[in-house]
Amino acid sequence: MNFRKHVLILLMAMFVFALVLAGCSGEETTGENDITNEDQEAPTDNGNDNSNTNDEPSDENVEVQPLMVGLSPAGQWQENFNPFSTNATGGTNGLIYQSLWYFDSVSGDEFPVLATEFEWTNDNTTLVATLREGVTWSDGEAFDADDVVFTFDILKEYPAADTSGIWQQVTSIEKQGDYSVAFNFDAPNVPFQTYVLGALIVPEHIWKDLGDPSQAQISDPVGTGPYVLESFDPQLYKMVKNESHYDAGEYTVEELQFPAYTGNDSEQLDLVAGKLDWTGIFIPDAENVYVAQDADNNHFWFPPSNNVTLYPNLENELLSDVTLRKAISLAIDRQKLSDQAASGYDPLPSATALILPRDEQWIDPSIPEEELSYEFNTDKAVQTLEDAGYKKGDDGIFVSPGGEKLSFTLQTVSGWTDWATMAQLISQALTDMGIEVTVQMPEFASYHANVTGGEYDLAISWTNAGPTPYRQYQDMLNSNGSWNLQQWNDPKTDEALQTYQGTTDMEEQLEAVYYLQNVMVEHLPAIPLVNGPVWYEYRTENWVGWPTEEDPYVNPAPFNWPAPAFVLKNLEPAN
Repeated sequence: MNFRKHVLILLMAMFVFALVLAGCSGEETTGENDITNEDQEAPTDNGNDNSNTNDEPSDENVEVQPLMVGLSPAGQWQENFNPFSTNATGGTNGLIYQSLWYFDSVSGDEFPVLATEFEWTNDNTTLVATLREGVTWSDGEAFDADDVVFTFDILKEYPAADTSGIWQQVTSIEKQGDYSVAFNFDAPNVPFQTYVLGALIVPEHIWKDLGDPSQAQISDPVGTGPYVLESFDPQLYKMVKNESHYDAGEYTVEELQFPAYTGNDSEQLDLVAGKLDWTGIFIPDAENVYVAQDADNNHFWFPPSNNVTLYPNLENELLSDVTLRKAISLAIDRQKLSDQAASGYDPLPSATALILPRDEQWIDPSIPEEELSYEFNTDKAVQTLEDAGYKKGDDGIFVSPGGEKLSFTLQTVSGWTDWATMAQLISQALTDMGIEVTVQMPEFASYHANVTGGEYDLAISWTNAGPTPYRQYQDMLNSNGSWNLQQWNDPKTDEALQTYQGTTDMEEQLEAVYYLQNVMVEHLPAIPLVNGPVWYEYRTENWVGWPTEEDPYVNPAPFNWPAPAFVLKNLEPAN
Protein backbone atom coordinates (compact mmCIF):
# COMPACT_ATOMS: atom_id res chain seq x y z
CA MET A 1 0.00 0.00 0.00
CA ASN A 2 1.52 3.36 -1.01
CA PHE A 3 1.81 6.51 1.15
CA ARG A 4 -1.24 8.24 -0.33
CA LYS A 5 -3.47 5.25 0.46
CA HIS A 6 -2.18 5.19 4.05
CA VAL A 7 -3.04 8.87 4.50
CA LEU A 8 -6.46 8.48 2.86
CA ILE A 9 -7.43 5.53 5.05
CA LEU A 10 -6.23 7.36 8.18
CA LEU A 11 -8.35 10.42 7.33
CA MET A 12 -11.40 8.26 6.61
CA ALA A 13 -10.97 6.39 9.87
CA MET A 14 -10.74 9.69 11.85
CA PHE A 15 -13.85 10.97 10.10
CA VAL A 16 -15.85 7.83 10.83
CA PHE A 17 -14.68 7.79 14.45
CA ALA A 18 -15.99 11.34 14.84
CA LEU A 19 -19.34 10.31 13.38
CA VAL A 20 -19.57 7.35 15.74
CA LEU A 21 -18.89 9.57 18.77
CA ALA A 22 -21.51 12.03 17.58
CA GLY A 23 -24.05 9.24 17.18
CA CYS A 24 -23.55 7.73 20.63
CA SER A 25 -26.06 10.08 22.24
CA GLY A 26 -28.67 9.44 19.54
CA GLU A 27 -30.78 6.37 18.72
CA GLU A 28 -30.11 3.05 20.38
CA THR A 29 -27.96 0.72 18.33
CA THR A 30 -28.92 -2.87 17.53
CA GLY A 31 -27.37 -5.73 19.45
CA GLU A 32 -25.01 -8.38 18.17
CA ASN A 33 -26.34 -11.28 16.15
CA ASP A 34 -26.75 -14.66 17.82
CA ILE A 35 -23.86 -17.04 17.27
CA THR A 36 -25.01 -20.04 15.32
CA ASN A 37 -22.92 -22.77 16.83
CA GLU A 38 -20.97 -23.03 20.04
CA ASP A 39 -17.72 -23.62 18.20
CA GLN A 40 -18.37 -20.89 15.63
CA GLU A 41 -15.95 -18.00 15.72
CA ALA A 42 -17.81 -14.80 16.49
CA PRO A 43 -17.31 -12.10 13.86
CA THR A 44 -15.47 -9.09 15.24
CA ASP A 45 -18.12 -6.56 14.32
CA ASN A 46 -20.62 -8.41 12.18
CA GLY A 47 -19.14 -6.84 9.11
CA ASN A 48 -21.18 -3.72 9.86
CA ASP A 49 -18.53 -1.04 9.47
CA ASN A 50 -20.51 1.80 7.88
CA SER A 51 -17.40 3.81 7.05
CA ASN A 52 -17.53 2.57 3.47
CA THR A 53 -20.03 4.64 1.50
CA ASN A 54 -19.60 2.41 -1.57
CA ASP A 55 -20.87 -0.77 0.20
CA GLU A 56 -17.43 -2.38 -0.07
CA PRO A 57 -15.03 -3.13 2.77
CA SER A 58 -12.87 -0.04 3.34
CA ASP A 59 -10.10 -1.99 5.00
CA GLU A 60 -8.85 -5.46 4.23
CA ASN A 61 -8.88 -6.22 7.98
CA VAL A 62 -12.68 -5.90 8.28
CA GLU A 63 -14.19 -9.35 8.90
CA VAL A 64 -17.32 -10.27 6.98
CA GLN A 65 -19.36 -12.74 8.98
CA PRO A 66 -19.91 -16.24 7.62
CA LEU A 67 -23.01 -17.02 5.63
CA MET A 68 -24.99 -19.69 7.46
CA VAL A 69 -26.65 -22.29 5.23
CA GLY A 70 -29.36 -24.70 6.32
CA LEU A 71 -29.52 -27.65 3.95
CA SER A 72 -32.17 -30.37 4.06
CA PRO A 73 -32.16 -32.06 7.49
CA ALA A 74 -30.14 -35.27 7.28
CA GLY A 75 -28.78 -35.90 10.77
CA GLN A 76 -25.02 -35.89 11.12
CA TRP A 77 -23.02 -35.02 8.01
CA GLN A 78 -21.13 -37.75 6.23
CA GLU A 79 -17.68 -36.77 4.93
CA ASN A 80 -18.26 -37.50 1.25
CA PHE A 81 -16.90 -34.96 -1.21
CA ASN A 82 -16.89 -37.37 -4.14
CA PRO A 83 -18.52 -35.65 -7.17
CA PHE A 84 -19.44 -39.06 -8.64
CA SER A 85 -21.43 -40.05 -5.56
CA THR A 86 -25.22 -39.73 -5.64
CA ASN A 87 -25.21 -38.56 -2.01
CA ALA A 88 -22.20 -36.27 -2.00
CA THR A 89 -21.98 -33.70 0.77
CA GLY A 90 -23.66 -30.40 -0.11
CA GLY A 91 -21.42 -28.03 -2.05
CA THR A 92 -19.38 -30.77 -3.70
CA ASN A 93 -21.25 -29.96 -6.89
CA GLY A 94 -20.82 -26.33 -7.89
CA LEU A 95 -18.86 -24.90 -5.01
CA ILE A 96 -15.87 -27.28 -5.21
CA TYR A 97 -16.18 -29.19 -8.49
CA GLN A 98 -17.60 -27.53 -11.60
CA SER A 99 -19.18 -28.53 -14.88
CA LEU A 100 -18.65 -27.00 -18.31
CA TRP A 101 -22.06 -25.31 -18.37
CA TYR A 102 -25.17 -24.95 -16.22
CA PHE A 103 -28.79 -25.00 -17.42
CA ASP A 104 -31.20 -23.71 -14.75
CA SER A 105 -34.60 -25.34 -14.22
CA VAL A 106 -36.32 -22.37 -12.53
CA SER A 107 -35.21 -19.37 -14.58
CA GLY A 108 -34.73 -21.31 -17.81
CA ASP A 109 -31.42 -19.46 -18.23
CA GLU A 110 -28.01 -20.98 -18.83
CA PHE A 111 -24.59 -20.10 -17.48
CA PRO A 112 -21.06 -20.74 -18.79
CA VAL A 113 -18.78 -22.35 -16.23
CA LEU A 114 -15.59 -24.15 -17.30
CA ALA A 115 -16.56 -23.63 -20.95
CA THR A 116 -17.11 -20.25 -22.53
CA GLU A 117 -19.15 -21.40 -25.53
CA PHE A 118 -20.45 -24.52 -27.27
CA GLU A 119 -21.97 -25.39 -30.62
CA TRP A 120 -23.48 -28.33 -32.49
CA THR A 121 -21.88 -29.36 -35.79
CA ASN A 122 -22.03 -32.28 -38.24
CA ASP A 123 -25.83 -32.13 -38.54
CA ASN A 124 -26.16 -31.90 -34.77
CA THR A 125 -24.19 -35.06 -34.08
CA THR A 126 -21.08 -33.35 -32.66
CA LEU A 127 -21.07 -31.05 -29.64
CA VAL A 128 -17.97 -28.85 -29.43
CA ALA A 129 -17.12 -27.07 -26.18
CA THR A 130 -14.59 -24.24 -25.98
CA LEU A 131 -12.95 -24.26 -22.55
CA ARG A 132 -12.13 -21.35 -20.30
CA GLU A 133 -8.43 -20.47 -20.28
CA GLY A 134 -6.42 -19.47 -17.23
CA VAL A 135 -8.27 -21.80 -14.84
CA THR A 136 -6.36 -23.58 -12.09
CA TRP A 137 -7.27 -26.34 -9.71
CA SER A 138 -7.34 -25.33 -6.06
CA ASP A 139 -3.93 -26.98 -5.57
CA GLY A 140 -2.39 -24.68 -8.20
CA GLU A 141 -2.25 -27.13 -11.13
CA ALA A 142 -3.52 -25.85 -14.50
CA PHE A 143 -6.87 -27.00 -15.92
CA ASP A 144 -7.16 -27.88 -19.62
CA ALA A 145 -8.79 -30.24 -22.12
CA ASP A 146 -6.85 -33.23 -20.79
CA ASP A 147 -8.83 -33.03 -17.55
CA VAL A 148 -12.12 -33.00 -19.46
CA VAL A 149 -11.21 -35.95 -21.67
CA PHE A 150 -9.91 -37.86 -18.66
CA THR A 151 -13.15 -37.27 -16.72
CA PHE A 152 -15.33 -38.68 -19.49
CA ASP A 153 -12.92 -41.54 -20.12
CA ILE A 154 -13.22 -42.75 -16.53
CA LEU A 155 -17.01 -42.53 -16.80
CA LYS A 156 -16.72 -44.89 -19.74
CA GLU A 157 -14.30 -47.21 -17.97
CA TYR A 158 -16.39 -47.29 -14.78
CA PRO A 159 -20.09 -47.20 -15.79
CA ALA A 160 -21.22 -47.10 -12.15
CA ALA A 161 -19.99 -43.50 -12.05
CA ASP A 162 -21.88 -42.59 -15.23
CA THR A 163 -25.17 -41.96 -13.45
CA SER A 164 -26.54 -39.80 -16.30
CA GLY A 165 -25.93 -42.49 -18.92
CA ILE A 166 -23.66 -40.22 -20.94
CA TRP A 167 -21.88 -43.07 -22.70
CA GLN A 168 -25.22 -44.51 -23.78
CA GLN A 169 -25.54 -41.47 -26.05
CA VAL A 170 -21.96 -40.26 -26.66
CA THR A 171 -19.90 -42.50 -28.94
CA SER A 172 -16.52 -40.79 -28.58
CA ILE A 173 -14.78 -37.71 -27.22
CA GLU A 174 -11.91 -35.87 -28.92
CA LYS A 175 -9.43 -33.29 -27.71
CA GLN A 176 -9.24 -30.62 -30.42
CA GLY A 177 -6.67 -28.47 -28.67
CA ASP A 178 -5.67 -27.48 -25.17
CA TYR A 179 -9.00 -25.71 -24.75
CA SER A 180 -11.44 -27.46 -27.06
CA VAL A 181 -13.27 -30.78 -26.72
CA ALA A 182 -15.70 -32.50 -29.11
CA PHE A 183 -18.38 -35.01 -28.11
CA ASN A 184 -19.65 -37.26 -30.91
CA PHE A 185 -23.10 -38.85 -31.10
CA ASP A 186 -24.51 -41.51 -33.43
CA ALA A 187 -27.71 -39.49 -33.86
CA PRO A 188 -28.73 -35.92 -33.02
CA ASN A 189 -29.73 -35.41 -29.39
CA VAL A 190 -29.51 -31.69 -28.75
CA PRO A 191 -31.27 -31.67 -25.33
CA PHE A 192 -28.74 -34.19 -24.04
CA GLN A 193 -26.26 -31.33 -23.92
CA THR A 194 -27.53 -30.61 -20.39
CA TYR A 195 -26.07 -33.94 -19.20
CA VAL A 196 -22.79 -33.77 -21.11
CA LEU A 197 -22.04 -30.15 -20.31
CA GLY A 198 -23.39 -30.60 -16.79
CA ALA A 199 -20.98 -33.41 -15.83
CA LEU A 200 -18.57 -32.45 -13.05
CA ILE A 201 -14.92 -32.32 -14.14
CA VAL A 202 -12.13 -33.73 -11.95
CA PRO A 203 -8.34 -33.21 -12.06
CA GLU A 204 -6.50 -35.95 -13.93
CA HIS A 205 -3.35 -35.57 -11.83
CA ILE A 206 -5.27 -36.69 -8.72
CA TRP A 207 -8.01 -39.01 -9.95
CA LYS A 208 -5.82 -41.09 -12.29
CA ASP A 209 -4.65 -43.04 -9.24
CA LEU A 210 -8.01 -43.50 -7.49
CA GLY A 211 -9.49 -46.38 -9.50
CA ASP A 212 -13.28 -46.65 -9.67
CA PRO A 213 -14.41 -43.04 -9.16
CA SER A 214 -17.77 -44.08 -7.72
CA GLN A 215 -15.94 -45.77 -4.82
CA ALA A 216 -13.35 -43.08 -4.09
CA GLN A 217 -13.19 -41.68 -0.56
CA ILE A 218 -12.65 -37.92 -0.90
CA SER A 219 -12.06 -35.88 2.25
CA ASP A 220 -9.66 -33.28 0.81
CA PRO A 221 -11.32 -32.28 -2.46
CA VAL A 222 -9.41 -30.38 -5.14
CA GLY A 223 -11.64 -28.52 -7.58
CA THR A 224 -11.91 -25.44 -9.77
CA GLY A 225 -14.91 -24.01 -7.91
CA PRO A 226 -15.23 -20.73 -5.98
CA TYR A 227 -14.88 -22.40 -2.57
CA VAL A 228 -12.61 -24.90 -0.87
CA LEU A 229 -13.25 -27.08 2.16
CA GLU A 230 -11.75 -25.58 5.30
CA SER A 231 -12.90 -28.02 7.98
CA PHE A 232 -15.31 -30.89 8.48
CA ASP A 233 -17.18 -32.15 11.51
CA PRO A 234 -20.33 -34.29 11.52
CA GLN A 235 -22.17 -31.37 13.14
CA LEU A 236 -20.71 -28.53 11.06
CA TYR A 237 -18.51 -28.15 8.02
CA LYS A 238 -17.03 -24.96 6.64
CA MET A 239 -15.92 -23.71 3.23
CA VAL A 240 -13.89 -20.60 2.46
CA LYS A 241 -13.45 -18.66 -0.74
CA ASN A 242 -11.00 -20.09 -3.26
CA GLU A 243 -8.75 -17.09 -3.83
CA SER A 244 -7.28 -18.66 -6.98
CA HIS A 245 -10.72 -19.08 -8.60
CA TYR A 246 -11.01 -17.31 -11.94
CA ASP A 247 -13.98 -15.28 -10.67
CA ALA A 248 -12.79 -14.87 -7.07
CA GLY A 249 -13.33 -11.12 -7.21
CA GLU A 250 -17.03 -11.66 -7.89
CA TYR A 251 -17.59 -13.51 -4.60
CA THR A 252 -17.89 -11.38 -1.46
CA VAL A 253 -18.96 -14.26 0.81
CA GLU A 254 -15.68 -15.28 2.41
CA GLU A 255 -16.93 -18.23 4.46
CA LEU A 256 -19.84 -20.65 4.38
CA GLN A 257 -20.95 -22.73 7.34
CA PHE A 258 -23.27 -25.75 7.09
CA PRO A 259 -24.69 -26.86 10.46
CA ALA A 260 -26.37 -30.28 10.64
CA TYR A 261 -30.04 -30.72 11.56
CA THR A 262 -32.11 -33.79 12.33
CA GLY A 263 -35.45 -32.31 11.27
CA ASN A 264 -37.31 -29.32 9.89
CA ASP A 265 -38.43 -28.15 13.34
CA SER A 266 -34.97 -27.50 14.74
CA GLU A 267 -33.80 -25.90 11.51
CA GLN A 268 -36.90 -23.70 11.45
CA LEU A 269 -36.22 -22.55 15.02
CA ASP A 270 -32.68 -21.45 14.10
CA LEU A 271 -33.94 -19.69 10.98
CA VAL A 272 -36.59 -17.75 12.89
CA ALA A 273 -34.02 -16.91 15.58
CA GLY A 274 -31.76 -15.35 12.94
CA LYS A 275 -29.07 -18.04 13.20
CA LEU A 276 -29.36 -19.02 9.54
CA ASP A 277 -29.23 -16.86 6.43
CA TRP A 278 -30.47 -19.35 3.83
CA THR A 279 -32.63 -22.47 4.02
CA GLY A 280 -34.89 -24.63 1.89
CA ILE A 281 -37.47 -26.27 4.15
CA PHE A 282 -41.26 -26.48 4.18
CA ILE A 283 -42.65 -24.10 6.81
CA PRO A 284 -46.41 -24.32 7.37
CA ASP A 285 -47.97 -20.84 7.51
CA ALA A 286 -44.62 -19.19 6.74
CA GLU A 287 -46.09 -15.68 6.80
CA ASN A 288 -46.99 -15.89 10.50
CA VAL A 289 -44.46 -18.43 11.72
CA TYR A 290 -41.44 -16.93 9.97
CA VAL A 291 -41.91 -13.61 8.16
CA ALA A 292 -43.91 -11.90 10.92
CA GLN A 293 -41.08 -12.47 13.41
CA ASP A 294 -38.83 -10.04 11.49
CA ALA A 295 -40.70 -8.61 8.53
CA ASP A 296 -37.76 -6.45 7.45
CA ASN A 297 -35.35 -9.35 7.05
CA ASN A 298 -37.29 -12.64 6.85
CA HIS A 299 -38.39 -13.58 3.34
CA PHE A 300 -39.40 -16.61 1.32
CA TRP A 301 -40.21 -17.49 -2.28
CA PHE A 302 -41.56 -20.85 -3.37
CA PRO A 303 -41.30 -20.92 -7.18
CA PRO A 304 -42.85 -23.83 -9.12
CA SER A 305 -40.34 -26.40 -10.31
CA ASN A 306 -42.24 -29.51 -11.40
CA ASN A 307 -45.70 -31.04 -11.50
CA VAL A 308 -47.07 -33.22 -8.74
CA THR A 309 -49.14 -35.49 -10.93
CA LEU A 310 -51.90 -38.11 -10.76
CA TYR A 311 -50.79 -41.00 -12.96
CA PRO A 312 -53.52 -43.32 -14.31
CA ASN A 313 -52.28 -46.78 -15.30
CA LEU A 314 -53.24 -46.84 -18.98
CA GLU A 315 -52.79 -50.61 -19.07
CA ASN A 316 -55.99 -50.69 -16.99
CA GLU A 317 -58.76 -50.95 -19.59
CA LEU A 318 -61.06 -48.61 -17.66
CA LEU A 319 -58.43 -45.90 -17.16
CA SER A 320 -57.42 -46.11 -20.82
CA ASP A 321 -60.72 -44.32 -21.58
CA VAL A 322 -59.98 -40.62 -21.93
CA THR A 323 -63.57 -39.82 -20.98
CA LEU A 324 -63.03 -41.35 -17.55
CA ARG A 325 -59.73 -39.49 -17.14
CA LYS A 326 -61.47 -36.20 -17.98
CA ALA A 327 -64.19 -36.92 -15.43
CA ILE A 328 -61.57 -37.68 -12.77
CA SER A 329 -59.81 -34.40 -13.51
CA LEU A 330 -63.06 -32.43 -13.36
CA ALA A 331 -63.87 -33.85 -9.91
CA ILE A 332 -60.57 -32.75 -8.32
CA ASP A 333 -60.50 -29.42 -6.47
CA ARG A 334 -56.85 -28.48 -7.00
CA GLN A 335 -57.07 -25.31 -4.94
CA LYS A 336 -58.25 -27.41 -2.00
CA LEU A 337 -55.30 -29.75 -2.51
CA SER A 338 -52.90 -26.82 -2.34
CA ASP A 339 -54.60 -25.14 0.61
CA GLN A 340 -55.00 -28.19 2.81
CA ALA A 341 -51.89 -30.17 1.84
CA ALA A 342 -49.31 -27.38 1.48
CA SER A 343 -50.63 -24.25 3.19
CA GLY A 344 -51.56 -22.85 -0.22
CA TYR A 345 -47.92 -22.78 -1.37
CA ASP A 346 -48.33 -25.26 -4.23
CA PRO A 347 -49.25 -23.22 -7.33
CA LEU A 348 -52.01 -24.58 -9.53
CA PRO A 349 -50.74 -26.28 -12.69
CA SER A 350 -51.24 -25.53 -16.36
CA ALA A 351 -53.27 -28.10 -18.27
CA THR A 352 -50.35 -28.16 -20.71
CA ALA A 353 -48.04 -29.36 -17.89
CA LEU A 354 -45.76 -26.40 -18.68
CA ILE A 355 -44.13 -24.82 -15.64
CA LEU A 356 -45.33 -21.22 -15.53
CA PRO A 357 -44.25 -18.48 -15.62
CA ARG A 358 -40.92 -19.99 -16.72
CA ASP A 359 -42.37 -21.66 -19.83
CA GLU A 360 -44.67 -18.87 -21.02
CA GLN A 361 -42.75 -18.56 -24.29
CA TRP A 362 -43.61 -22.20 -25.09
CA ILE A 363 -47.43 -21.92 -24.78
CA ASP A 364 -49.29 -22.81 -27.98
CA PRO A 365 -51.22 -19.63 -28.88
CA SER A 366 -53.88 -21.71 -30.64
CA ILE A 367 -55.08 -23.28 -27.38
CA PRO A 368 -58.10 -21.36 -26.03
CA GLU A 369 -57.38 -19.52 -22.81
CA GLU A 370 -60.06 -21.41 -20.89
CA GLU A 371 -58.42 -24.74 -21.75
CA LEU A 372 -55.05 -23.77 -20.29
CA SER A 373 -56.26 -24.24 -16.71
CA TYR A 374 -58.10 -27.12 -15.09
CA GLU A 375 -61.81 -26.82 -14.36
CA PHE A 376 -63.32 -28.07 -11.10
CA ASN A 377 -66.92 -29.07 -11.69
CA THR A 378 -68.32 -32.19 -10.01
CA ASP A 379 -71.69 -31.96 -11.77
CA LYS A 380 -69.93 -31.78 -15.13
CA ALA A 381 -67.79 -34.79 -14.18
CA VAL A 382 -70.92 -36.82 -13.47
CA GLN A 383 -72.56 -35.64 -16.69
CA THR A 384 -69.43 -36.51 -18.68
CA LEU A 385 -69.64 -40.11 -17.53
CA GLU A 386 -73.39 -40.38 -18.00
CA ASP A 387 -73.14 -39.00 -21.54
CA ALA A 388 -70.58 -41.72 -22.32
CA GLY A 389 -72.89 -44.51 -21.12
CA TYR A 390 -71.62 -44.95 -17.56
CA LYS A 391 -74.38 -45.59 -15.02
CA LYS A 392 -74.46 -45.55 -11.24
CA GLY A 393 -75.17 -48.78 -9.40
CA ASP A 394 -77.30 -49.11 -6.28
CA ASP A 395 -74.25 -48.27 -4.15
CA GLY A 396 -73.77 -44.95 -5.95
CA ILE A 397 -70.64 -46.09 -7.79
CA PHE A 398 -70.50 -45.85 -11.57
CA VAL A 399 -70.37 -48.92 -13.75
CA SER A 400 -68.79 -48.76 -17.20
CA PRO A 401 -70.76 -49.48 -20.41
CA GLY A 402 -69.08 -52.89 -20.29
CA GLY A 403 -70.44 -53.58 -16.81
CA GLU A 404 -67.25 -52.99 -14.76
CA LYS A 405 -67.43 -51.11 -11.48
CA LEU A 406 -65.27 -47.98 -11.28
CA SER A 407 -63.22 -48.98 -8.24
CA PHE A 408 -59.52 -48.15 -8.02
CA THR A 409 -56.63 -47.92 -5.60
CA LEU A 410 -54.57 -44.73 -5.27
CA GLN A 411 -50.95 -45.06 -4.13
CA THR A 412 -48.72 -42.50 -2.48
CA VAL A 413 -45.75 -42.70 -0.11
CA SER A 414 -46.06 -43.42 3.59
CA GLY A 415 -44.86 -40.43 5.60
CA TRP A 416 -45.12 -37.90 2.78
CA THR A 417 -47.79 -35.93 4.57
CA ASP A 418 -48.63 -33.44 1.85
CA TRP A 419 -49.16 -36.16 -0.75
CA ALA A 420 -51.06 -38.28 1.79
CA THR A 421 -53.44 -35.37 2.39
CA MET A 422 -53.89 -34.93 -1.36
CA ALA A 423 -54.62 -38.63 -1.77
CA GLN A 424 -57.29 -38.58 0.93
CA LEU A 425 -58.94 -35.49 -0.56
CA ILE A 426 -58.95 -37.05 -4.03
CA SER A 427 -60.33 -40.31 -2.69
CA GLN A 428 -63.15 -38.53 -0.90
CA ALA A 429 -64.04 -36.32 -3.87
CA LEU A 430 -64.04 -39.13 -6.43
CA THR A 431 -65.92 -41.58 -4.20
CA ASP A 432 -68.55 -38.92 -3.47
CA MET A 433 -69.18 -38.39 -7.20
CA GLY A 434 -69.29 -42.09 -8.01
CA ILE A 435 -65.74 -43.37 -8.57
CA GLU A 436 -64.61 -45.54 -5.66
CA VAL A 437 -60.99 -44.85 -4.70
CA THR A 438 -59.09 -46.51 -1.85
CA VAL A 439 -55.78 -44.96 -0.70
CA GLN A 440 -52.70 -47.14 -0.23
CA MET A 441 -49.51 -45.76 1.36
CA PRO A 442 -46.60 -48.22 1.15
CA GLU A 443 -43.06 -47.35 2.19
CA PHE A 444 -41.06 -45.55 -0.46
CA ALA A 445 -39.15 -48.59 -1.74
CA SER A 446 -42.36 -50.55 -2.32
CA TYR A 447 -44.12 -47.52 -3.76
CA HIS A 448 -41.27 -46.90 -6.19
CA ALA A 449 -41.21 -50.52 -7.28
CA ASN A 450 -44.99 -50.48 -7.77
CA VAL A 451 -45.23 -47.31 -9.85
CA THR A 452 -42.22 -48.09 -12.02
CA GLY A 453 -43.42 -51.67 -12.49
CA GLY A 454 -46.99 -50.76 -13.41
CA GLU A 455 -48.41 -52.35 -10.25
CA TYR A 456 -50.98 -49.68 -9.45
CA ASP A 457 -54.28 -48.15 -10.64
CA LEU A 458 -53.76 -44.50 -9.76
CA ALA A 459 -50.64 -42.99 -8.19
CA ILE A 460 -49.41 -39.59 -7.11
CA SER A 461 -45.85 -38.89 -8.20
CA TRP A 462 -43.52 -36.24 -9.54
CA THR A 463 -42.31 -35.19 -12.96
CA ASN A 464 -38.69 -34.61 -13.95
CA ALA A 465 -37.96 -30.95 -14.59
CA GLY A 466 -35.37 -29.45 -16.91
CA PRO A 467 -34.45 -26.00 -18.19
CA THR A 468 -37.06 -26.33 -20.98
CA PRO A 469 -40.30 -28.36 -21.24
CA TYR A 470 -38.47 -31.07 -23.18
CA ARG A 471 -37.19 -33.20 -20.31
CA GLN A 472 -40.55 -33.41 -18.55
CA TYR A 473 -42.31 -34.39 -21.78
CA GLN A 474 -39.53 -36.78 -22.80
CA ASP A 475 -39.48 -38.64 -19.50
CA MET A 476 -43.27 -38.65 -19.06
CA LEU A 477 -44.61 -39.12 -22.61
CA ASN A 478 -41.97 -40.92 -24.65
CA SER A 479 -42.98 -44.56 -25.08
CA ASN A 480 -39.58 -45.43 -23.60
CA GLY A 481 -39.42 -42.44 -21.24
CA SER A 482 -37.71 -42.91 -17.90
CA TRP A 483 -40.77 -41.66 -15.96
CA ASN A 484 -43.59 -42.78 -18.25
CA LEU A 485 -45.34 -44.39 -15.30
CA GLN A 486 -48.73 -44.38 -16.99
CA GLN A 487 -47.31 -46.20 -20.06
CA TRP A 488 -48.42 -43.71 -22.71
CA ASN A 489 -47.56 -45.05 -26.16
CA ASP A 490 -48.23 -42.83 -29.16
CA PRO A 491 -46.01 -42.80 -32.29
CA LYS A 492 -46.82 -39.15 -33.02
CA THR A 493 -45.72 -38.18 -29.53
CA ASP A 494 -42.43 -40.01 -30.03
CA GLU A 495 -42.04 -38.31 -33.39
CA ALA A 496 -42.49 -34.85 -31.87
CA LEU A 497 -39.89 -35.62 -29.22
CA GLN A 498 -37.52 -36.92 -31.89
CA THR A 499 -37.99 -33.68 -33.85
CA TYR A 500 -37.03 -31.67 -30.80
CA GLN A 501 -33.95 -33.84 -30.20
CA GLY A 502 -32.69 -33.37 -33.72
CA THR A 503 -32.68 -29.61 -34.06
CA THR A 504 -31.27 -26.43 -32.58
CA ASP A 505 -33.85 -24.36 -34.47
CA MET A 506 -36.18 -22.70 -31.96
CA GLU A 507 -39.15 -22.62 -34.33
CA GLU A 508 -38.93 -26.36 -34.90
CA GLN A 509 -38.60 -26.97 -31.18
CA LEU A 510 -41.65 -24.80 -30.54
CA GLU A 511 -43.75 -26.77 -33.01
CA ALA A 512 -42.76 -30.00 -31.28
CA VAL A 513 -43.66 -28.63 -27.86
CA TYR A 514 -46.98 -27.30 -29.20
CA TYR A 515 -47.91 -30.83 -30.23
CA LEU A 516 -46.89 -32.28 -26.86
CA GLN A 517 -48.87 -29.79 -24.81
CA ASN A 518 -51.96 -30.48 -26.94
CA VAL A 519 -51.51 -34.16 -26.09
CA MET A 520 -51.69 -33.19 -22.41
CA VAL A 521 -54.75 -30.95 -22.88
CA GLU A 522 -56.76 -33.28 -25.11
CA HIS A 523 -55.79 -36.77 -23.93
CA LEU A 524 -54.76 -36.36 -20.26
CA PRO A 525 -52.17 -39.18 -20.37
CA ALA A 526 -51.18 -37.89 -16.92
CA ILE A 527 -53.14 -35.45 -14.76
CA PRO A 528 -51.16 -32.65 -13.04
CA LEU A 529 -52.52 -31.78 -9.59
CA VAL A 530 -50.35 -28.91 -8.37
CA ASN A 531 -46.93 -27.52 -9.10
CA GLY A 532 -44.30 -28.78 -6.72
CA PRO A 533 -42.55 -25.69 -5.33
CA VAL A 534 -38.91 -25.07 -4.53
CA TRP A 535 -38.71 -24.44 -0.80
CA TYR A 536 -36.55 -21.39 -0.20
CA GLU A 537 -36.18 -18.97 2.72
CA TYR A 538 -33.62 -16.20 3.07
CA ARG A 539 -32.71 -13.36 5.39
CA THR A 540 -31.47 -9.91 4.35
CA GLU A 541 -30.03 -8.80 7.69
CA ASN A 542 -26.52 -9.82 6.66
CA TRP A 543 -26.67 -10.45 2.90
CA VAL A 544 -28.60 -9.02 -0.05
CA GLY A 545 -28.85 -9.93 -3.72
CA TRP A 546 -30.97 -13.06 -3.30
CA PRO A 547 -33.14 -14.47 -6.10
CA THR A 548 -36.71 -13.22 -5.78
CA GLU A 549 -39.97 -13.54 -7.66
CA GLU A 550 -39.15 -10.18 -9.25
CA ASP A 551 -35.61 -11.24 -10.09
CA PRO A 552 -35.70 -15.05 -10.54
CA TYR A 553 -32.20 -15.30 -11.94
CA VAL A 554 -31.52 -18.89 -10.80
CA ASN A 555 -32.98 -21.79 -8.82
CA PRO A 556 -32.93 -20.32 -5.29
CA ALA A 557 -32.86 -23.38 -3.00
CA PRO A 558 -29.57 -24.03 -1.17
CA PHE A 559 -29.74 -27.75 -2.03
CA ASN A 560 -30.33 -27.56 -5.79
CA TRP A 561 -26.70 -27.88 -6.84
CA PRO A 562 -24.90 -26.26 -8.60
CA ALA A 563 -27.30 -23.30 -8.58
CA PRO A 564 -26.09 -22.05 -5.14
CA ALA A 565 -22.77 -21.07 -6.72
CA PHE A 566 -24.61 -18.52 -8.85
CA VAL A 567 -26.62 -17.23 -5.91
CA LEU A 568 -23.43 -16.70 -3.91
CA LYS A 569 -21.88 -14.82 -6.82
CA ASN A 570 -24.73 -12.28 -6.60
CA LEU A 571 -24.67 -11.74 -2.84
CA GLU A 572 -23.25 -8.66 -1.15
CA PRO A 573 -23.01 -7.69 2.53
CA ALA A 574 -26.23 -5.96 3.59
CA ASN A 575 -24.45 -2.70 4.37
